[in-house]
Amino acid sequence: MWQTELADSYDSVASLEAAGHFASWAPADVARIRAVGAEYRVRITPYYAGLMSGAPNDPIRAQALPALGEEDPQLPAWARELSQEIYGRPQPWTPDAIGDIAKLAAPRLTHRYGNRAILHLSSLCAVYCRFCFRKSHLNDDERTLYEGSLDPAIDYLTAHPEVRELILTGGDPLSITDRALERLLERLSALPHLRTVRLHSRMAVTLPSRLTPELAALLGRDWPFQIALVSHFNHPREWTPLAREGLRRLRRVGIPLLNQNVLLRGINDSAAILTELYQGLYEDGVIPYYLHHADWTPGTFHFRVSLARGHEILRELQGALPGPAIPRYILDLPGGGGKIPAPAAPVRQFRQDGYEAAVYEVRSPHLAGAPGTIGAPGTRDPKTSLYLDLCYTQAHAES
Repeated sequence: MWQTELADSYDSVASLEAAGHFASWAPADVARIRAVGAEYRVRITPYYAGLMSGAPNDPIRAQALPALGEEDPQLPAWARELSQEIYGRPQPWTPDAIGDIAKLAAPRLTHRYGNRAILHLSSLCAVYCRFCFRKSHLNDDERTLYEGSLDPAIDYLTAHPEVRELILTGGDPLSITDRALERLLERLSALPHLRTVRLHSRMAVTLPSRLTPELAALLGRDWPFQIALVSHFNHPREWTPLAREGLRRLRRVGIPLLNQNVLLRGINDSAAILTELYQGLYEDGVIPYYLHHADWTPGTFHFRVSLARGHEILRELQGALPGPAIPRYILDLPGGGGKIPAPAAPVRQFRQDGYEAAVYEVRSPHLAGAPGTIGAPGTRDPKTSLYLDLCYTQAHAES
């Protein structure tokens, strides 16, 4: 059963050490990794661990094993000044990277867009991905998004008929039992204005045994709303026969299947890798719909790829893939500014001290005059702001 596999997961740096994953490391580096594991939760299922190779640059290992790169870098003075100018803080990363907490409308409910809202069901994941944009929220002492009854969230949805779509997220929404999920769907069925329930889950990637015939039967019932599943495959090595079969069960009962993924340095920042991934997904009825530029999350700087490189990769995908298999390249603006097409024309560029940086003007109807808003006081446009793109240069990242 999937619950047994979840219980048998590696769940600490100590358990990974016992399995020999850091056997060749210097003691000082192992001590640093223990500190990383104390800062950000660790969990890897036996299934996902089995996809790893022994190579130090293995893309599966890089997504799952804690790494020294999760120690945030000490930025040079010019980069700290840029961040201070644009974000009002000396580093661009922030625990509430996309405004989950800033946009809380009720306990466990984020309402960022008018006609859709996000329900935070659980802080549990089958694998705590090292690039996760919510990694600062998932520690046991950070429960702002997950504690308490769902009643206030349901009451809020009842009082806001403009919400036509509810996104179930976490952690992972499929970490709860079928019965708990069934009870929630039954409660949501009482909201006549709710037309779509979208589950965002990485279980198809990290624990495909969770996609059981019983789950498919539950989701495939004649609910008064459409249920859709958004998976999160980052690399073609994750697209295994078990993963494909689990998703086919859902497709056979009429569940629309989509995929979103993140552009990650050293993992999938290659047109060849993404072409293989998206072609495989598309041929099996899973539509790639978003390629995310990395969010400004603590502990993830080593994964960052520049926007310029992202656009270059997207250009290479044109012609290599059918149109429906090419996702939209998007940026989720810091602080709850919402998703926009990834900007392509910087207003300033820098390249020094092993870093490359670019500043972009961005516009979103969801911006509300955060630090970096363009224009003099009294004249600034509250819907237009600045975005700082900053990452290691390729040569620095490979050194």
